[in-house]
Amino acid sequence: MSRPPSSAPAAPTGPQMGAVERWAFAAGDCFGGGAAATIAVLYLFYLTDILGMSPGLAGMTILVSKIWDAVNHPLMGLITDRTRTRWGRRRPWILGGAVLIPPGMAALWAPIGDWNDTAKLWFVIVAHLVWTTIASVVAVPYASLSAEVTTWAAERNRVNVMRLGFATLSGAGSTLVMSILVSDFKAGSLSITQLYLSLIFGFGLFFALPLVGVALHTHERAPIAAHVGKLSVRAVVAPLRLRSFRFLTVMYLCPAITIDIVTAVILYYALYAVPGLRSVTFLAVFVAVTLTMFPILIRLVSRVSKNVIYATGIPVSIVAMAGIAFYPPHAPHWPVYVMAGLLAIGLGAAQIMVWVMFPDVVDDGELRQGSRDAGAFSGLLVLVRALASALAIQILSLVLEVTGYQQSRHGQFGATQPGSAVWGIRLSMLLSVALFMGIGWLVARRYPLTKDAVTRLHDELEQARDQRDIVEAEGAHRPAHHDLAGSLDGPGGAGPG
Repeated sequence: MSRPPSSAPAAPTGPQMGAVERWAFAAGDCFGGGAAATIAVLYLFYLTDILGMSPGLAGMTILVSKIWDAVNHPLMGLITDRTRTRWGRRRPWILGGAVLIPPGMAALWAPIGDWNDTAKLWFVIVAHLVWTTIASVVAVPYASLSAEVTTWAAERNRVNVMRLGFATLSGAGSTLVMSILVSDFKAGSLSITQLYLSLIFGFGLFFALPLVGVALHTHERAPIAAHVGKLSVRAVVAPLRLRSFRFLTVMYLCPAITIDIVTAVILYYALYAVPGLRSVTFLAVFVAVTLTMFPILIRLVSRVSKNVIYATGIPVSIVAMAGIAFYPPHAPHWPVYVMAGLLAIGLGAAQIMVWVMFPDVVDDGELRQGSRDAGAFSGLLVLVRALASALAIQILSLVLEVTGYQQSRHGQFGATQPGSAVWGIRLSMLLSVALFMGIGWLVARRYPLTKDAVTRLHDELEQARDQRDIVEAEGAHRPAHHDLAGSLDGPGGAGPG
């Protein structure tokens, strides 16, 4: 399986993926965008106002599940790095996880509002543990695959922007549909059983089927080490020794927490801070502006340092959120929607650019550490994302708890909130954007992998590969014009070293 150093392939100079493969891979992020959005936007509201749990208890159940993520995500990254099959390292895990998504959602959104509080608590904890495990089996190898579907830098940038477009559309669509379903349930036109079945068979299949497409129609082209390393604590923390990864982790954490808090609190904001505001319209404007940025970003990433793109719009977002947070409750609503669009300029670009920068950091790790452990890198980043989501919901739940928020009981809505709770809602939005995105802006200005540094990195990496004992990844020699690029039955070249 190994090859002499002199036979290393030349650096790629053109596209390696066919059209079907590009679109199949990009569509797989419907799960990443949609599942995260449904949890961030509606799960806390589902627990408090549909299941009738107190805010503090609801937030605690989510936080408990994330403790498991601290082990689950990095471990999954190490396992996928050490997997060797004829179908590659990542795709078998993605396929297995896709099959488990619908039953996982069945547990996550179970209609247990009539249960006693103790039974609710334990069921929600267990259900969330199951769900986060399934999400890890899918998300970690998929994120790793984003650095391996092509070794041509320009194509890699393009396909990662494409997949983030699908994630954004999925997040928007899932949020809108979920909001409509909850509104219909509140109005009495949708029963709890109908809501439950819609979540399982509607969203479950919507998230799972594109991932099956990823497993069937994509390939892994980055060369891998001939010898498999052992599982160890040192392997888990190895990415943190890399300066560029530490910077990227902070830059990822900042917009992740910010967006989760803003999207989770907007339902409360529209109900109690600015009554009559349509949260669906707010989120739709945010997503529409984010989507218009994708073609611009595709052009910019080849001309401007990615950290500069990340940081440029952040001050605009902070100013826009200040306007939203202090907006009068009975003023016309259209200025809030305009400010939602301005908010998207900085937050959207920052969120997108992190995953466009991720393959460069994996390259940096391969050059400096001698192996391409994209799974370890993505495992830690997915862990950060999961912890960020839990932290965001926990922060919001505690703010609601200490400011006197009055939760609704099962089937009853419209509780009157004290002024302290309304101000807690407003300030949680403002402080999250100002604090976290301010940190992201400062870190991005010192990010080491600038455009010139990445160019030098790619040249040095190709030279280093000439001297290392590596094997070709599955699908490495498949021509770009072959759209289907084989199937799970096709030949593979990534057996054990």
